Amino acid sequence: MIETALENLKLILTSPRERAPGTIVTYLQTAKTFLTWLGDSRQPTDKDFRRYFLYRREQGIKERTLSTEFVHLQKLAVANDWPWPFSKEDKPVAEEEPSAPAHTPEEIQILIEARDKYSKAEIFYLALSTTWGFRAEEMVRLEKRDYNDRTLKIKIAKRKKQVPRVEHLIPDEIRSIMLDYHPKLKNTSSLTKMYYRIITKAGLPRRERYGWHSIRRCLETMLGWNLAAARLPLSLVADFMSWSKQRKGTVYGGAPMVGVYDHPEILSNEPFAVDKLVLGVHPFLKYWAKKRKTSQKKA
Repeated sequence: MIETALENLKLILTSPRERAPGTIVTYLQTAKTFLTWLGDSRQPTDKDFRRYFLYRREQGIKERTLSTEFVHLQKLAVANDWPWPFSKEDKPVAEEEPSAPAHTPEEIQILIEARDKYSKAEIFYLALSTTWGFRAEEMVRLEKRDYNDRTLKIKIAKRKKQVPRVEHLIPDEIRSIMLDYHPKLKNTSSLTKMYYRIITKAGLPRRERYGWHSIRRCLETMLGWNLAAARLPLSLVADFMSWSKQRKGTVYGGAPMVGVYDHPEILSNEPFAVDKLVLGVHPFLKYWAKKRKTSQKKA
């Protein structure tokens, strides 16, 4: 029953609208954990779902994770035509503040300046992360055909609708790194393991909930500070890091529609005007500009 139930779940996650690969993986992981716990070939009952949440709490799983699993298991039930006995009022509620740790600027400097210890692949993905703050899902989507010696095109994650790839200028400081490696990673779990290898090689501690997004958060903050110091619009952070227009409007204008009607292209009629302005105040490119001591290791 487990394989059939998982196939049914995968079907509704991929058709008619296909969810992001990372989303599909997490839903299937939750479903497999539940079905393995259930342990027999029968349709789960109301009490089975309730006992499962009690079991997960006994394991020390936090309410925030249980809230996510609630959504995943509801989708599993719908996919298999199983009764789902709960309403939204039954969904576990996390009382604690969400944890969203960020690296410090000093830690980013340490990561970059330790690049002689990394493989070509590790240098490549660290350069992507510290330059543009790409999400893990965006980085594993990248292929060699997506960039040349001048520009890079990236397909943005976390969008409800399909969007064109966003094109960026490749700064001089990392151009040779980009041209010297062909991306090979195809899943975010491999990229997560790479992150931990990098911080270990750099001598930084391994901390709970830290990952590639911790670099992204630091970059967002530092770009905001540097843009303010240069008397440039803070909303350029959103344009450079490909936020949704709604999030941009909410953060920088107080309402989602402000982002929809904002047009950063009026700052300049030059191509890549946003990139040129932001790269001019970028906090981490100067560390990539320093000459390396040794030749790069093999990937």
